[in-house]
Amino acid sequence: MLKANKGEWSELYALFKIFDVKQVAAADEKLNPIKGQFYTFLKVIREDNPESKLEYNLEKPGLVVIYDADGNEQKTLNTSELGTKTRKILESIIQSSSPSFEIPLAENLMSEYLLNKIKANSSQKADLVAVLLDRITSQKPELGFSIKSQLGGASTLLNASAQTNFIYKVNGYSGAIEDINNISGSSKVRDRLSELKKKGATLEFQSTSSSVFNSNMRFIDSSFTSIISGMLVAYYSGQGKNVPDLCRIVGDAKIPDMDGNEIAYKVKAFLRAIALGMVPSKPWDTYLNTYGGYLVVKENGEIVCYHLYNDDQFKDYLYNNTHFETPSTGRHGFGILYEENGELKIKLNLQIRFN
Repeated sequence: MLKANKGEWSELYALFKIFDVKQVAAADEKLNPIKGQFYTFLKVIREDNPESKLEYNLEKPGLVVIYDADGNEQKTLNTSELGTKTRKILESIIQSSSPSFEIPLAENLMSEYLLNKIKANSSQKADLVAVLLDRITSQKPELGFSIKSQLGGASTLLNASAQTNFIYKVNGYSGAIEDINNISGSSKVRDRLSELKKKGATLEFQSTSSSVFNSNMRFIDSSFTSIISGMLVAYYSGQGKNVPDLCRIVGDAKIPDMDGNEIAYKVKAFLRAIALGMVPSKPWDTYLNTYGGYLVVKENGEIVCYHLYNDDQFKDYLYNNTHFETPSTGRHGFGILYEENGELKIKLNLQIRFN
């Protein structure tokens, strides 16, 4: 039997839900469905591995027709009972208290729909690839969608890694390095910065650990690293954690010389870029048009969509529903005072999670 966590089962649930209803409501900035606005899914393309690519055609009412990569029909399935089965899968996801668990009904449906894996091939950037009915352009491009689930708790928008470290020069501290690094506890990074401040030290942003991440952020704005570095200092200093609050703090401090509205605008663009494919470890091509957007599985099992057509609501949703958090200092190598080329330095790490 296959085992997966709530987030992974949620992706499969979303797939079967789309097979059943074939439409997903557009969402406003608060995740509420926008009345009368739906996105109609015509096809879903699934590639469980490089040798196995299937197209699920949803254009016939009550049916899912499966084709192979050569266009040969493999199977036609009636979806009259699929709604009942997807609700039972949802109940299993919600009720489970285990970090990894089985859902026999879901596995049976996978076999019925010729699926080999719970998640699509990991080499794909998107969680789901689909063709939507585009009433504006009449085009039918293949678009990738990211799927986020609220069923298993808050998920991360930007995962911590060595590439998300920001490096600061520590000015004005003449004490022993060990006096700072020996400060321990669950809030040790905050307490270390507090002690440095008490001793008259200030932090001066120098660079990011990853030149690739730095280049990616420069597409947002040439001084965007100054914005994020200021938000990180504010966060690790205990001044706030929610993204809007941190933007306000940096705006009030004029770091860089921008007001709060300018900073919020650029941070929203950054959050959207992260949500739609920008990662710290790979050069970003800046193209968003190959991404259909975001599918969110809400706590009640309802699925809503942020498409590029409701981009403003999408950016507002990301902005108002994310916060900075502290990942493992040991795993990601930050929060330690160190000396390099005669200068004292410290790294702070960026991780962003949904509220």
